[in-house]
Amino acid sequence: MKTKVLVVEDDKLVSYEIKSILDNNGFDVDICDSYSCCIKNLDTFKPELILLDIDLHKKYEGIQIGSYLNSKVNIPFIYITGYTDVETLKRIQTTKPVGYLSKPFREIDIINNIELALYNKKASLDNHKKSDEQPEEHKYSKPIKRALEYIDTNINQEIKTDELIRVSGWSKFHFIREFAKEVGMTPYQYIFDEKMKLASSKLTNTYQTVKEIAFDLGYTSNSSFTNAFVKHSGLSPSNYRKKYCR
Repeated sequence: MKTKVLVVEDDKLVSYEIKSILDNNGFDVDICDSYSCCIKNLDTFKPELILLDIDLHKKYEGIQIGSYLNSKVNIPFIYITGYTDVETLKRIQTTKPVGYLSKPFREIDIINNIELALYNKKASLDNHKKSDEQPEEHKYSKPIKRALEYIDTNINQEIKTDELIRVSGWSKFHFIREFAKEVGMTPYQYIFDEKMKLASSKLTNTYQTVKEIAFDLGYTSNSSFTNAFVKHSGLSPSNYRKKYCR
């Protein structure tokens, strides 16, 4: 069965260009151009992924849709945008997209971003399934599980230990001790490792720029992301891509 992708774009030339690309790559595609149309299609078309323009008939209407998708449904979405300014990038991060495409885009950028988003969704579902199938004694405690779920959901933002403590419901000392005991590392190291795993995947499997990947993962500058990645892998993001990109 074909994967269903909904394209939310009010520029007909752009929407039909994307539809043509996706049709040629074996996707089942529908198009809409507004907030109300998109919400309706969630029930009628039942998309598995959404490509979402930031600006529709109203400025930032796409971000309003992104906020709805993030809070109400479990459908990954990728922003399409002509904006690359820091303020807009910070704003879209709060809605937790799985990525974004900058105009003008290439066919390979669209397909790689979609394939990575679908792969990550499947991997997440598989991990949850494996966790559910584990014997009870091997599962994380509920407070630690809540903290891990919070990290997974907010991996594209700055995640502070104080927020994880609040989510767990434990005291600071007890949470940090139990997290290290159950997970095998500190909260900071776990978050760092998860961000770097995702960064490595994006560098080798997509054509996103280093800047785009940095903002996708909640870093406010290329330099802070590059320093973190070098610390993790021993290579700069650009050199890592050159060495390992397929």
